[in-house]
Amino acid sequence: MSKIAISEGEYKVLNTIVRLGRKNLELKVLSEITGIPVSTLSSITKLLAQKGLISIHEEIKDKLELSERGIQILNKGLPEEMLISILKSKDKIDINDIKGILGKETEIALGQARRKGLIEIKEGKVRLKVDYGHALLKINELLRALEMVNQGVIPSKELLSELKKRGFIRVVRKKHTYIVIPENINDLFKKVNIEVSRLSHDLLKSGQWKRTTFRAYDVGSEPPKILPARKHFLVEFIEMIKDIMKELGFKEVQGPMIEVELFNFDVLFQPQDHPAREIHDTLWIASPSAADLSEHSDLVHRAKEVHERSWGYSWDPKRAARIVLRSQTTAVSVRTLLNKPKEPMRFFTLDKVFRADAVDASHLSDFHQLDGIEGWDGYSFRDLLGTLDEIAKRLNLSIKFKPAYFPFTEPSVEGYVRLPNGKWLELFGAGLFRPEVLEILDISYPVGAWGFGIERLAATYYGINDVRILYSKDYDFIRSFPLVL
Repeated sequence: MSKIAISEGEYKVLNTIVRLGRKNLELKVLSEITGIPVSTLSSITKLLAQKGLISIHEEIKDKLELSERGIQILNKGLPEEMLISILKSKDKIDINDIKGILGKETEIALGQARRKGLIEIKEGKVRLKVDYGHALLKINELLRALEMVNQGVIPSKELLSELKKRGFIRVVRKKHTYIVIPENINDLFKKVNIEVSRLSHDLLKSGQWKRTTFRAYDVGSEPPKILPARKHFLVEFIEMIKDIMKELGFKEVQGPMIEVELFNFDVLFQPQDHPAREIHDTLWIASPSAADLSEHSDLVHRAKEVHERSWGYSWDPKRAARIVLRSQTTAVSVRTLLNKPKEPMRFFTLDKVFRADAVDASHLSDFHQLDGIEGWDGYSFRDLLGTLDEIAKRLNLSIKFKPAYFPFTEPSVEGYVRLPNGKWLELFGAGLFRPEVLEILDISYPVGAWGFGIERLAATYYGINDVRILYSKDYDFIRSFPLVL
């Protein structure tokens, strides 16, 4: 019968088990005896179990231990104990005076002492109903029970129940691992053959190497991969986009994710009855539901005037004050324009937006959006298309434009990029801000604007057909993506 090969480490553990002669040995105890860490020992014993030399048995046991509150009580005493000490030498004490001494423990102390029949409260005065020694004896029963639990002893059912109710103790569930030795414990070494993993000086000097079996090595096996730390590929892609924008002369700006409809919709000349502002697209904040727009009174006045003149309806400032999770980063762009940037100007923002969309292969309820604006005296639609084409070229993407309509730009286009399968995917909307938007913002020169869906852009860049994959937590999958350089 062929023998079972074991390593020197496995032999050391097996030899200790046989020497102790126990049929059941807890892994923690074996660790203390051998000096081998539990984690290492666990691996070795599992190998021995796989080879059929031992078996492993696991048990889940509940153990009582003191909570943080219980430890505090054991060190400082019970609130009711402090209370009777105050009442010991006084006939009656006003509750307010007790509060001055015990503070936040007052209610607990009064409640527990009263429940145990130790005190009486009348007309705001507290007095002891029983002898101080008897009261202390009654209280000390619970303290002794707490000490018993701390020492691993279970107190009476009644006291144990009170300790649990008052949060002095907690039940901790722990796993215990036991090594189970077969009946023929003395025959174990007849089944094994020790294989040495390295040739030492002592083996050579003593000549023992001639009688030693060395472990075979697979010279064709690959060494373990040690990979350096790296960012998530979506984060790398976002940083690459930001670098491209900065190389093109754009300055990054940021704005709040929790926004008011004034900036998210109204300043962008989006009418208050527009479908995009309804429940199927917008996420509102429940509390607080509205903001104070008094600091933007001039902007509110211009928005009201332009909306009512151009759309022909009664514009509601209360609706403009409603708080939403921003649905577009264009809200950051209009906030930037309110600061009256000097021309020529180029700004971009890249951050999260939120929409009430059903999540599928091409939609997410929260995603990243790149919003860019640029403008100067003489700026044209042709300049806008040139910038968008340059961004696409730097991403090595084929792009085409299609006429479109947006409430806040005119003329407007939709941008499409070619997928690896040859199909075209809508990626962004763009256009020149309408005169009404510029009037509300009090801007005197033309401004081009666009918004990219970053997840869709990343999916196209990496050849992925489902944007949900971009948020995968699979380590090997994430590692499979090439570095963005």
